[in-house]
Amino acid sequence: MNPAENIYFFLLGFGVLFAIIVICFIFQKRKKMAIVISIAFVIGFAGYYCYYPTIKMNTHAERFQQIQAYLEETYPDKQFAISPQHYEPGYIVGEFEINDMKTPSMGVTLRVNKDGNVSQIATLSNTEYPTQQELWREIEFYYGETYSLDKEMVELTNKDYWIDGELTAFALTINDVPSIAIFNYSTAGYSLLELKEGERGKFVAAELDGYLFIYIDDNYEGELVTIHTGAGNQYTLNALEQKGKLIVKK
Repeated sequence: MNPAENIYFFLLGFGVLFAIIVICFIFQKRKKMAIVISIAFVIGFAGYYCYYPTIKMNTHAERFQQIQAYLEETYPDKQFAISPQHYEPGYIVGEFEINDMKTPSMGVTLRVNKDGNVSQIATLSNTEYPTQQELWREIEFYYGETYSLDKEMVELTNKDYWIDGELTAFALTINDVPSIAIFNYSTAGYSLLELKEGERGKFVAAELDGYLFIYIDDNYEGELVTIHTGAGNQYTLNALEQKGKLIVKK
C-alpha cells in the first residue's frame, strides 16, 4: 500500500478502536454484548483490510474498460498503448499511462475518477537522457502548447549544429520554417535557452552570450543576407554559399 492508504487505514483503525471504547462504556453492564459487538468491529476491519487489494484490482479493471471506451470514442483513428492494464503496486487506481503508437516516446497520464470522467494530469517522456547532439529532438515534446493526445505534432528537421562546452545551438526547420534552438547542456541537466523562428523560405538569426547565430533556409532565393545585431553591428552574408548551414559569429 502507498503512504496515503497506510494513513487511511491507521485513521480507520483508530476510529474502530474509539468505537470499541464507546461500546464498552455504553454496555459496561452487559459485557458479553460489548464483547460481541467489539469482535464484529474488529472482524469487519480485518476483513476490509484483507479484501482491500481485491477492491483496488476490480476498480482498476473497471476503469481500464472506461479508458479504452473513451479513447476509442474520442480518437477513433488512433491506436494507443495503455498501461497498466491490471493493477500493479506503485500505481494509483484509475491512472493510466497512454502513448500514441505513432509517438511512442511521448505520452500522457490520464485519470478516470469514480464518476467515469477522464482528465489529463501529467505528461511523460520515455526517452533516455539525450546526448548533446540529440537535444533538438526535445523540441518536439515542448514546442507550442503542453503535450496532449490532441496536440498536432510538428515536423522537425535538424539541419546543422554547433557545440561550445555546455552551449549548444541547432539550425532546424519546424514545419518547414527556418529556426534556431539554443540549449545549455550538462550531465546534471539541460534547458532550452532560446528558440527563434523566421519565415518560410527566408532566414533567422538569434543572439546569446555574445554569439550571433544565423541560419539561411535552403529555399532562400536571394543572393545576400544582411543581419543587424542588437549591438549595432551589421553582417552581410553570401546566401548562395552559406544557406543550409548554421553560421556562428562572435
